Amino acid sequence: MTDKCAWIINLGQDDASGLQVAAQLSAYGLKPRGQRWPKGEDKAWMASAEEAAHQNASIVILMGTPEELADPATRRELSLFRLALQTNTGRPVNGMALGPGAGTTGSATDTPAPTESGRISLLADWLTPAASGWAAKAVARAHAPAAPRWPVRLGMHAHERLGAWLEVHPAPGSEAEGACVGVSGAGTNINFHAVGDAGALPERSVNEYELQGLKFDIGGLSFDAWALQNRISDSQSYFVRVEGLPDYLAIGTLPGGQLEEVHVVSLVS
Repeated sequence: MTDKCAWIINLGQDDASGLQVAAQLSAYGLKPRGQRWPKGEDKAWMASAEEAAHQNASIVILMGTPEELADPATRRELSLFRLALQTNTGRPVNGMALGPGAGTTGSATDTPAPTESGRISLLADWLTPAASGWAAKAVARAHAPAAPRWPVRLGMHAHERLGAWLEVHPAPGSEAEGACVGVSGAGTNINFHAVGDAGALPERSVNEYELQGLKFDIGGLSFDAWALQNRISDSQSYFVRVEGLPDYLAIGTLPGGQLEEVHVVSLVS
């Protein structure tokens, strides 16, 4: 495997700051790699995650103005990129946000960490403004990443031919009595599901008491969902194939066919 690297994502046109950031990371012995973010390009997040994983990206540096970092469409793509990158590398990948001029002044973006009452943000820790001494912290996180504090296990298996498969476990660390995943957002839906060993798409699945086309509302959000009542051990996962780009996910258990312990996950905040 190649040496670990920092993956720098430039959301704008400020190449000078990106070069300065790369130079500071190199001075700490961390190889810089990266890209200009292909905003709005179909499935570009998928190819970006594959390339970043191939380069052994171990820390992600987001570079952009507060407005660029706050854009919901960009955050949605970055959320999917993060899930796919962590799945491809098989480990947590930490990130931080830097604003224009960060490479020369050490400053961070003043975009606040996003919060939504009762909702889990997939990018909250990546978008928290980096403090002074960010370069040393980036190196430390590249070698000893902190696992995201999500109450559900999440991954993304993205393939041009097979599509985008969300991998979840609604109650990690224990056996789940069934599982339900809902998606919310324009033009997004679920069209297939399965249960299998965690970490890879199952070749076959025996689905018990499966439910398709469920609809429910949570906190003003409307979800289209699929579910099943298989008992899912901690070494297994529930996989759903997602069409479109969801804004929010709803993930819960399904004991006795009743939806419980639902967590709402935001990809856009």
